[in-house]
Parts: sequence; structure tokens; C-alpha cells
Amino acid sequence: MSVKNKVFTSKLTKTIGYLLDNFLPLFIRDSRLFYKPIVSLWNSKMDVDFKRKAWKMTEEEFAAAYEAIVPMRSTDMTRKSEAFVLDNLIGESVMEVGCGNGDISVMCAKKGYKVTATDLAQGNLEEVKKKFDVEKLGITLGVANVENIPYKDNEFDTLLCLHTLEHVKNLNKAVIELKRVAKKRIIVVVPKQRFFKYTADYHLNFFGEPEQLMLTMGIENAQCTIIDNCLHYVGSLS
Repeated sequence: MSVKNKVFTSKLTKTIGYLLDNFLPLFIRDSRLFYKPIVSLWNSKMDVDFKRKAWKMTEEEFAAAYEAIVPMRSTDMTRKSEAFVLDNLIGESVMEVGCGNGDISVMCAKKGYKVTATDLAQGNLEEVKKKFDVEKLGITLGVANVENIPYKDNEFDTLLCLHTLEHVKNLNKAVIELKRVAKKRIIVVVPKQRFFKYTADYHLNFFGEPEQLMLTMGIENAQCTIIDNCLHYVGSLS
């Protein structure tokens, strides 16, 4: 899929989600009977009841649930989101936690950054290797859970966490890990989304306004803005 088509798909997905979330009566919008066929259209392998099962899953079961829906849709990032990330990179090294399709990591590598790209699902990393010559680009790939990142303290100048925090089981633990591994800056993007019982995604955390994400991250020198109905956050640690 071309970059242009990926961006169009991302915008279309966000538009459909916005219309479903904001213009349907709640008794319809939060009905399993209504939403199950929508989830099936999004990805036939998705479990509509994932939210109710996730809390009691082991780490291995949780990772397996994501492996089961690979390949996922192409991207959640829009052109404006990509520009926001690239404009806020600092230092020499970049780590992306939850790299998904790998597009952003590749963009960072092409700008000359030393990039480490990780994802919970090994299947996503295999898809990245099929699409890109990661060795030529100098990108290091690795499996990692954002709640337990297998890297040293302050190892990366800029840490990216894009459309990932909404998926984690233990949000506080994930934030602590992001702060531990990042040396200078953390960039986060999450959807601006209210909680619903059923969604066409595996989101477990919901951020309705910038203030929620600011409070969650707890970094004094930070800013958060809304772009394309997503929250875009930059926190500076030094």
C-alpha cells in the first residue's frame, strides 16, 4: 500500500470511529449485538470481548492475542502526526516502543538517527523485515512489552510510543518504564477517545482530553495538543 493510501485509510478509519462514537445513541453504540459485525469487518480475527478477558491474561496470552490479528491495518498515523514526531526528535538515538508497521522508525532512520524498533508481536517485526531493508537502514528490531522494556536506564535520547499506551494492561507500569529508558524526551500519540464497552480495536485505556494524558505521564516540562482527533504529547526530561 502506498504512503498516500495509508494516510487516506488512517483518516477514513478515524472519521468512521468518530461518527460511531459521537452520533449513535449509547444504547446502540454499546451493544455487543450491534458492534460484533463491525469488529468482524475491521478484522475478522479480532475478539470482540478482548476488553473483558485482557485483565486476567498472562503476558504470554496477551502477546498471543496480538499475534493472532497480524497483519493489522496499515497505520494509525496521519501525515500531520508523522510531521509532529519528526519535528520533535532530539539527540542521536531513537527507540520506538510498539513500532507496528515500522514506518515511523524507518523515517527516523532515514533522517540519520540510530533507531531501535520494538513491538509486542513478533509477527509485526516479521512484516517490517519483509517491507524494509532494516540492516541497510541500521534499524535494530526486538520484541518488547512496554510494561517491561529490556533496555538500560536512559539508553535512548528520544523514546517514541505511538498508538501504544491505549493497549497496555498496566498503564502506570508502562509510563514508569518509558521514563526509565528515555534520556531526553518522550513522544506519545494516543487516540482522543471515550470509553465504550465495544470498540473495533484492542484499546484498554482511553484519553478524552489532553489533561488526562498530561496527568498520566507526570512530566513537568511537557505539552499536549490535539491533531487529527489524536492527542500528541512531548515530555522533556532534561
